[in-house]
Amino acid sequence: MLKKIVTLSLMAFSVHADMTSFYKDALQTLQYEKSYNLYEHSNKISQSAVTYSKYANFSVDATYTNIHAKLLPTSAGNFNTTDIYLSDSIDVLGKNNYKIESLNLNQKATKAQLNVKKEQLFIALIHLVSLYNRTSQELQLHQNLFTEQEAIYEKLKLLGEHGDMTKLDVLRFKNTLTTLKTKIVSQNQALVKMKKQLSLYAPNEAIPTLDATKLLFSKEDFITHNPQETLNSLDAQKKVAQANGMNNSYFPTLDAGVSYQKLDDPTGYGDNYSVGVALHVPLNGGDFKEAEALKVSALSLKAQSITYKIQRENEYIEHRESYENASKQLGILKNALSDYKESETTIKSAYLKQYVDFNTYLQVLQQVLDVKKQIIAMQIQKRKEATLINAIASGKIYE
Repeated sequence: MLKKIVTLSLMAFSVHADMTSFYKDALQTLQYEKSYNLYEHSNKISQSAVTYSKYANFSVDATYTNIHAKLLPTSAGNFNTTDIYLSDSIDVLGKNNYKIESLNLNQKATKAQLNVKKEQLFIALIHLVSLYNRTSQELQLHQNLFTEQEAIYEKLKLLGEHGDMTKLDVLRFKNTLTTLKTKIVSQNQALVKMKKQLSLYAPNEAIPTLDATKLLFSKEDFITHNPQETLNSLDAQKKVAQANGMNNSYFPTLDAGVSYQKLDDPTGYGDNYSVGVALHVPLNGGDFKEAEALKVSALSLKAQSITYKIQRENEYIEHRESYENASKQLGILKNALSDYKESETTIKSAYLKQYVDFNTYLQVLQQVLDVKKQIIAMQIQKRKEATLINAIASGKIYE
């Protein structure tokens, strides 16, 4: 079973090699991984600081005092006292362990947020790339049509010069060519714009052509990768960790210290040393109430988990049904295409022989053009949905 999963994953990666390279270049441009790596390094430093602070909270207090005693002789009436106290507050029961747990959860949540951003980026890129692919193919279709009709227009002009066709019909044909030409110009400019937009994300890669046509993974594979639901779960865990920390706020801390006193009081016993140990127990009743509030909030977040799971399943249904719809339409359209092409050939000959009028000729051409464009649209739709489902289900886009 594992071998099968690995094989499918490698197939998904190889099938989408061009799109994968394009996507990886976009990630490099946006520096998603670099930002996360810097955060991860910062998080590890913070964890080390918390661990260190459990045992090393040193402090030094120094006091100098000049004392005058009235009952002492004038010559000995003034004397000095110097106190130096070194102490350390030690978290012997681990009351601050929740901070390390919270930092770990923060790191996982940041990773989940990164995965959300990666998925959103991939989806945005795949939509723009698919639109670019579709527009490119439609442009080629329109250019071929223009070339064919331009040749027919030359024949119509000759017929018009010999009086075999009215000047109005020749002019109407020319105007239709002009409309088609403006469409070609518009699509050319749209491609230029999309190419510039895509190059902002992946300047080192050519715009890929989507070619995936098969679904390589199951619904379960798709819904397993759900970074939004993971993020929600981690947010709930963070609140529980914070609540546990507040519940442990009454844990005592151990204060240990040594002191040295330099004393030149003539009536005293001179310099002295001491070692002390103390327990500090906070009694913060308000923390327990806030902890309960955090636990309730965590339960509320956990309840939202089902929403994200349903949302993910809906996303799969939407992509899968779109894929199936495209597949079915393609089957019908491809079967009918030969008939449309035959009618296109027939109507051209009939029009040049003036067996049919211009409106009938244009109507048939438009029908054939619509079928060809619908085939392009469904092919791109099928490839787009297959690419999206396979990429998310394989988990490759999150790596």
